[in-house]
Amino acid sequence: MTMENQPQKKSGGAKKFIIFILILVLAFIIFKFTPLKQYVEKEALLSFLENLKGEWWGPLVFILIYGIGCVFALPGSLLTLAGGAIFGTAYGTLFNVLASNLGATLAFLMARFLGRDFVANLMKGGKLAQLDDSIEKNGFKTIFRLRLIPIFPFNGLNFGSGFSKVKYRDYLFGSLLGMLPGTFIYTYFGDSVLSGVTGASQKAFINLAIASVLLIGISFLPTIISKIKKNSS
Repeated sequence: MTMENQPQKKSGGAKKFIIFILILVLAFIIFKFTPLKQYVEKEALLSFLENLKGEWWGPLVFILIYGIGCVFALPGSLLTLAGGAIFGTAYGTLFNVLASNLGATLAFLMARFLGRDFVANLMKGGKLAQLDDSIEKNGFKTIFRLRLIPIFPFNGLNFGSGFSKVKYRDYLFGSLLGMLPGTFIYTYFGDSVLSGVTGASQKAFINLAIASVLLIGISFLPTIISKIKKNSS
């Protein structure tokens, strides 16, 4: 790349990042200060989703609402619970997995296309660039662990991954496997509460805690094994 093209690339990256911010701000304003606000409030949203039950096209609409909604910060946990309550544990888990990964992908691609160049220019050289390289190298492991341990908000990780150098393939499979246990438990919880199962909430959260601890431990096994091999050699 010539020296003349570098300022143009920086300028283009900044313009795209401004568009990214404007989209999020506009979405916030629309869903907070316009009549559309009433349609994304908890009661109205759950009522609408409940009407999808029994309709052949219901799962498709649910997946689209969930997926697109995740990009604009609709509450993912509420939608996951609704999926279990409406479709049951088995189908609800399937639809929630498809929907949450659709939302994760849309947010990732939006951040990658509109924000990656700008962020990359900010991180040139130094420790941030090294961290970015490390994430690229260990993308699947990093995303998998972060999905298992919800340190970052769902949308924050989606956008942050898009800003980073992580490969989409690693992001996709890391998200898919990392979100699966929690998605199943939350879906089961939503289904059980609707069905009136005694002690469902307590049992669901206990299962969630146990599954999370076990899977977090499993996620660190490759690193532990690698260190053991290195020390023994």
